Amino acid sequence: MAEMNTHHFMFKGAGRNREAARAAVLNAWRVHRTALLARYPERTDSIPDETRMEDHFRIFYLEFEMDAGYRDGERLV
Repeated sequence: MAEMNTHHFMFKGAGRNREAARAAVLNAWRVHRTALLARYPERTDSIPDETRMEDHFRIFYLEFEMDAGYRDGERLV
């Protein structure tokens, strides 16, 4: 699972590996940015596209095992 926190939103994405989870997060950002720019086209230069997001915000990765139970990111079972 991947998480990216911006100034106002948290984006989460899941995938079988880090790259798939990263792609899901960045795709969610792209959809969000497209909606923002539909309302505020004058902000095109100030809202980075998905290819530049990691220059501004860090993506955190959480890895889980199948058939395991977790609480607060710690495996219990």
